[in-house]
Amino acid sequence: MAESNNEHEKTNEKVSVAIMGGTFDPIHNGHLRIAVDIVDRFHFTELRLVPCFIPVHKSHPSITAKQRLDMVSLAVSQHSGLLVDDREIKRTGRSYSIDTLIELRQELGPDACITMVMGMDSFISLPSWHKWQSILNYAHILVVSRPGWHPEFTLDLQDLIEKSRAKTAAELQSAPAGKIHMEALTELGISSSMIRTLCEQNKSIAYLLPESVHAYINQHTLYQ
Repeated sequence: MAESNNEHEKTNEKVSVAIMGGTFDPIHNGHLRIAVDIVDRFHFTELRLVPCFIPVHKSHPSITAKQRLDMVSLAVSQHSGLLVDDREIKRTGRSYSIDTLIELRQELGPDACITMVMGMDSFISLPSWHKWQSILNYAHILVVSRPGWHPEFTLDLQDLIEKSRAKTAAELQSAPAGKIHMEALTELGISSSMIRTLCEQNKSIAYLLPESVHAYINQHTLYQ
């Protein structure tokens, strides 16, 4: 579903793509605010939201993969810098980030800058990910954290940070892969679990997510 980079090839424009994976059960304004902020701060050509099919490190979603994909598509439809990438939904099975990055690298070519965006909580768990030590061969990692959060890293992760940390954010745009950059962003206090709980309690979820996603949830009576 994500657009190809043929247009960029024609204009010789340097391709710089960010991807942000997740369960998106459901997608909400917290996800979208971070995505827009990242596009604006780092001048990515595009940011792709990649809904997973079966999350590896979280419980299985209570709704279908297609419903989650539909809501992400609705959420990004009004912002030209955000796209939905449905490859993990189409792939089915467990969603491993390394497989997605390998596919993206093959599609975009060796010179494209690819950056995987993740929260600090996900980054801390990175050593438990499938083939985690290969990720920087295919992409940069942009770690988004709350201001003032200074977590403790495992020795393996600390070693990776020391070897790969970018001196400036500009390195995400000057090389295809291989760097880690950490950026403090003030997150909106919204979570998917909060929205699901409010729905279960028959309480309003207005203004927590796009109106189109709110309407979809109501239309399909999700999270009841």
